[in-house]
Amino acid sequence: MEVYNKSDVKYGIAIKKGTDDVPDDGRFHVIVDGEIVVSTGVEAAALIEYEEHREARRADGRRRLEAERKFKDAQRFKNDVLGDKAARKSKQGGRGKGGVGK
Repeated sequence: MEVYNKSDVKYGIAIKKGTDDVPDDGRFHVIVDGEIVVSTGVEAAALIEYEEHREARRADGRRRLEAERKFKDAQRFKNDVLGDKAARKSKQGGRGKGGVGK
């Protein structure tokens, strides 16, 4: 029997056929967190199901990265504005026109 084993350990997803941990029925089994969620005789269908589960699990990480990126962009903008303001302020000099003693 043909053995097929494609796994993404980080996300707990796999496609297996002909291995010891799936039924010996010649079908492709999509496994999520150790449990068979789909069993099909068509490799392409198993790959689609595998990718859908994988993308769903990756989406949360992508959302966190995007939020972090937006926060850093906002901080960078704020620092640039405050830095420009401080530079302008330091160029103004002392107490302004007239001063004391005039």
